[in-house]
Amino acid sequence: MLRGAGLAGVGLAGAALIGCGGDDDDDDAGGGGTATAAPTSAGTTTGGGGGGPVSAADMRVEPGTYDFNPPASAGEADPANNAKYGGELYLRYLEPPRMDMNRTLSCTIYHTMNYTQNKLIRGKSGASADPNLVEIEGDLAESWEAANPEATEFVFNLKKGVLTHDKAPTNGREFTSEDVVATMEMYKAAGPQKDVYSPVESVEAVDPYTVRVKLSQPLADFPTNISSWSFMMMKELVDNDELRQEIAVGTGPFIQEEWAKNERSVFQRNPNYHEEGLPYLDTIYAQTQNDANVRRAGFITDDFFTFSARDAADIEDLHKSVDDMVVSVVPRTRGANVNGFQFQMDNPTFQDDRVRQGLSKAFDRNEYDLARNSGDNTNANGAYSNAPMPWPYLFDEYPDARANGQWYDFDAAEGRKMLQAAGYSEDSPLEMEMKSYYYANELSELVVPGINQNLPEVNITFERVDNPTHVTLMSDRNFPDTVGFLWGPAGYSMDQWIYPFYHSTGGTNYGNVNDPELDTMLEKQRTEADPDAQKEIWKQVYDRIHDKVYQAWFPEPLVRTAWHNYVMNHRPHGLMGTIVCYSNDQARSMWLDDGAPHSGR
Repeated sequence: MLRGAGLAGVGLAGAALIGCGGDDDDDDAGGGGTATAAPTSAGTTTGGGGGGPVSAADMRVEPGTYDFNPPASAGEADPANNAKYGGELYLRYLEPPRMDMNRTLSCTIYHTMNYTQNKLIRGKSGASADPNLVEIEGDLAESWEAANPEATEFVFNLKKGVLTHDKAPTNGREFTSEDVVATMEMYKAAGPQKDVYSPVESVEAVDPYTVRVKLSQPLADFPTNISSWSFMMMKELVDNDELRQEIAVGTGPFIQEEWAKNERSVFQRNPNYHEEGLPYLDTIYAQTQNDANVRRAGFITDDFFTFSARDAADIEDLHKSVDDMVVSVVPRTRGANVNGFQFQMDNPTFQDDRVRQGLSKAFDRNEYDLARNSGDNTNANGAYSNAPMPWPYLFDEYPDARANGQWYDFDAAEGRKMLQAAGYSEDSPLEMEMKSYYYANELSELVVPGINQNLPEVNITFERVDNPTHVTLMSDRNFPDTVGFLWGPAGYSMDQWIYPFYHSTGGTNYGNVNDPELDTMLEKQRTEADPDAQKEIWKQVYDRIHDKVYQAWFPEPLVRTAWHNYVMNHRPHGLMGTIVCYSNDQARSMWLDDGAPHSGR
């Protein structure tokens, strides 16, 4: 599958592995992508611009299946001369339990925030973004800089004249530095983002358009860290916790006009948006739909513009019904998201390493990969299980099972010995429960039955819950035994993937991990200035979390994202996510081509 661009960032071994399960017969001849490269804060872009209006034949991306993302079409490369206004976009989203990103880090809330709010700095997305690099760019801040060589002080210069949505409680007032101060102080005080802001000693509004942040330690990644999760809240919402749960009002490109819980949200174009000429779309209908068959049928009938296909056979079948379909096929680049389950480390049962390690040992991940992923990760050395730490930060090529360590090497007999040594038997098994919304089919039909069959010393019962319940179980940390793994918004730096989720005081340490040795590593990597030395610490963290098995992960399929090519300037991003989860801020610069359904043209 890796053809077109070179293999410099992936390596031949990785190319062979990634190629398993590919759908080469349907690949477009021009479908080369960008080779996987280690993420960096200074990414590359594709496409040019300024060439003037293009013909209808050059506007859209050619239908077909592409390795990585297809490059920008001539029309997408020059939105100023080719974008069209108006129309309605229909897509799927996940039902949010609330609207407060300071209560729960989840794409359920993030999706709404991306339409209605802005950050100081954001990651670049869309057709011109490299899907395997994170390039940050200004959002509410027009510029920023480290105010000293030690990177302990940063100055953010805000855009002037940015107006809030013209509705209560802000009523179209100007966004100022006071909102930034209020937001950062809220994030620092408590909640799942406190880890990002824990080094912040002070936040000062120098004037209405200048903010000075002083840190207690060097942290060159601070601007990158706040570019991923830190939506700027208006002080009216910061000061009103109850209101903040129920409404989304900010400076974003769209205004939320309706939130019909468990059904949909409707967003209308913000006529006073601060980025000149944007957004292009009039309306976005984000619909809750959890039935994969309904979503697939909706994609075929243009009721959803995008669809995540299960496997290569699914893509091949879709091509028979959808003649304007573009498909991007990539290995999962970002860290683990929902592929696994997490132990409750406050439960004494799971404080015994043998229990966690034995359960993982009794899970046959190669069989799982064949059954669930049609063998996408099958290779001689075993299927790689995606860990929370994005592999491009650590490895030069896509890993295999050897990178996961000994507890991921299937050996049911060894797993039984470990559970027996911990005091369990067939006659007196460990009774435990698992709840999940995410990957519920996989967990209930493959993972749990497989472990129960291979390990008579345990009896796992599974309960399927709805999405708001799962998110609340995690954010409130009140599950008794195990819960399907739920990570959070895509991190743009390694620090964001590991510190909040594993440090004993971490705001999103959902499993209540309390490991002093791991804490020391996490603190040290934050202050290490030498990139090579920092990478060595990351490898130590990687080995530690695999050895301790605080979560158990399993292999993920290749990501196969399909969309109708009449939707312009849309792309999934390897590290930042898809338009359903985390990278839907690209909707501000997406448009519908002439003749598209719902375009009115």
